[in-house]
Amino acid sequence: MKRTQAQRSEATRGRILEATMQCLVERGYAETTTAEVLARADVPRGTLLHHFPTKVDLLVAAVQYVAGRRTEALSAELAAVPSEVDRLDALVDIIWRHFSSPLFWAALELWNAARTDTELRAALLPVEKEIFAVLHDRARDLLAESSPGDPRVPTVVEFSYEVLTGLAMTGIVSGDLGRRELLIRRWKRAAAILLGHRDPSTLVERARSKES
Repeated sequence: MKRTQAQRSEATRGRILEATMQCLVERGYAETTTAEVLARADVPRGTLLHHFPTKVDLLVAAVQYVAGRRTEALSAELAAVPSEVDRLDALVDIIWRHFSSPLFWAALELWNAARTDTELRAALLPVEKEIFAVLHDRARDLLAESSPGDPRVPTVVEFSYEVLTGLAMTGIVSGDLGRRELLIRRWKRAAAILLGHRDPSTLVERARSKES
């Protein structure tokens, strides 16, 4: 079936935004130029300017595009957790996969740039507020299946996002995969303790006895 003009226009817009996201991940915010996006999207300059007259317009749209992709990806994973799987372990694993994905790195580039770019920050703040509200709701729904009505669930959800965000960011410079895996296992235990599902004495793994 032949696509309408509106459908073709929307597809072109999506291609430009996808190219922008890829550029943010691979080249960083500073090198996400309109020339680089044009080359990746393979569209004429006039087409890009028709959809996004300025670089700010492009980046504001990229903020919304990346946020939408993040919401879709995480929501789909959270909704697909099998009933027999431990809900808390699954939640932590899903959040960590998200924070190891290109979508997160694109968002991180935008967060960092927004620290000094007031126009970008003004566009970013309401979008990020909305996406975190949705993702927290989805995560609370998942944990509520095994802890219905537990007032501790919202705190554990918020801590999980914050702890794993920080771990992903420190991992940029540390590169210590083993240490990160240990901390993730400990956070799973700590979260289970906070929810009353584990004994506090099980937080830290016992050292293996040395072979004689």
